[in-house]
Amino acid sequence: MLTLRTQSFCRYRIQGGVPTPWGEDFHRLLTERRFMPLMADQEQTYGWVTADNLLITEFHAGTVMRGEWAAFALRVDSRRVNTRLLRAQIDLEVRGRLKGMQDAGDKPRIGRDERKELREDLRKELLRQTSPKVDAYTVLVHPKNKDVHVLTLGTKANELVRLHFADTFEADLQPLTPWTRSLELLETEARTGNDLRAGLQDLRRSDFGRRLPEADTERRSAIATSGVEVRS
Repeated sequence: MLTLRTQSFCRYRIQGGVPTPWGEDFHRLLTERRFMPLMADQEQTYGWVTADNLLITEFHAGTVMRGEWAAFALRVDSRRVNTRLLRAQIDLEVRGRLKGMQDAGDKPRIGRDERKELREDLRKELLRQTSPKVDAYTVLVHPKNKDVHVLTLGTKANELVRLHFADTFEADLQPLTPWTRSLELLETEARTGNDLRAGLQDLRRSDFGRRLPEADTERRSAIATSGVEVRS
């Protein structure tokens, strides 16, 4: 089962229509964008898996629904060839070819195109030998509130989730920041005739750092340009 104790997450609001998670359309769309294993020449692949097990890509009410919430996850497999190892392999291969040419009485020379082809062939071979890094990021969807929680604070992970969610459901995920949420609450108030939205126009960012006197600030700025370190 999916169990959570302490958890950090990014919160979003769905912009657009998404099928009900209890229906077949929702499960079909997840299946169409399910996780597929890395091909031999791929560096990254990602897709939906169940929240309970990143090896399961069968979606139905029993694997998705958690009370009023739908739960699934984005699995991301990625691998990258070690650059130093690739350079070392290229160097050995080039040396071997040049020596072979020299032993055969030919002029030892490798052209740019041949070197480029050699690099690509070795990169693909090393890529096939490299084990992928596997990650999975849980996504919780509350259909009634159009609320989405992505259980990671990673920027790249959230970008992938938002991209794949849009590809899957043709609906965008808008970050639900305090500012966005305040606008939603004020919009609700406006519908009751109590329009308080104009009050946000006077809000300014608060600076909680210690402000230096103007003269001290100018002195530090002048010294900083000279390369001298200043300490309080």
